[in-house]
Amino acid sequence: MKEQISIEFENEAFKVWTDESIAVIKIKSNAFFSLVDMDISRKILDWFDLISEKEEINVILILNEKGCLGNAAYDVFVTEIIGKEIKAGEGKILSEHDLILVRSKEINILNSFIRSTIGFRKLVVSGLNGTIATPFFGASLASNFRFGTEDMRISFSHIKYGIHAGGALPFLLPKYIGIGKASEYIFSGGEISAEKALKIGLINKIIPTENFNDECIKESKRLSQWGSRYIRWTKHLLTPYKEDLIEYLHDEEKYIDHYKEIKSIE
Repeated sequence: MKEQISIEFENEAFKVWTDESIAVIKIKSNAFFSLVDMDISRKILDWFDLISEKEEINVILILNEKGCLGNAAYDVFVTEIIGKEIKAGEGKILSEHDLILVRSKEINILNSFIRSTIGFRKLVVSGLNGTIATPFFGASLASNFRFGTEDMRISFSHIKYGIHAGGALPFLLPKYIGIGKASEYIFSGGEISAEKALKIGLINKIIPTENFNDECIKESKRLSQWGSRYIRWTKHLLTPYKEDLIEYLHDEEKYIDHYKEIKSIE
């Protein structure tokens, strides 16, 4: 029997609750491991479905504890998946077999959430705390608004491993900063500070770290004041590329399957 999902719950990985016209989900632990667990990820997707039915809720706010989406968490995830340690800064390139393992897991983690976010009829806001590694920053670009802490930084950490940029980053990043600059970050790596991210339009606001969660909730409530119909129609008009993104995600999944077939023949 399918587990009955509650609109408010807490476990080791997540805390979810509602506050007037918004619903909040806070990531508490290494998100790479939390979301690769099919039971956990399915529960969160079911929660999205439940929230979509609540007329009084107009915004979902996604928060994270510092470190949950960062480079150290990504290192642990990759090390666990491939069964060997990759130390930060070594710049090692993974084997083709390792790349398949990591990308397959990333796709399982994120593509369903990107589809849910882009197709969600309510606003989705990402509150980004601390360092955000490639795949989770890419996924955050499917949100309608992004707020960052003062020490937030975007780390294009996929370069370290020679891994294709995940989280739909190759599709979404050019829509914000253009194909030329996006290509530079995707192929060359590097980091973007909160100040620069704000300047080039990758985040909407910098919020002091000490009251980050409370201010994100306040900003989300302000955004939720618009009626559900206004939000639904305007979001639809602002994302005319939704079907193209879904096709991109399908293609990405096909590439991994095709690559697996080639390696099995070899």
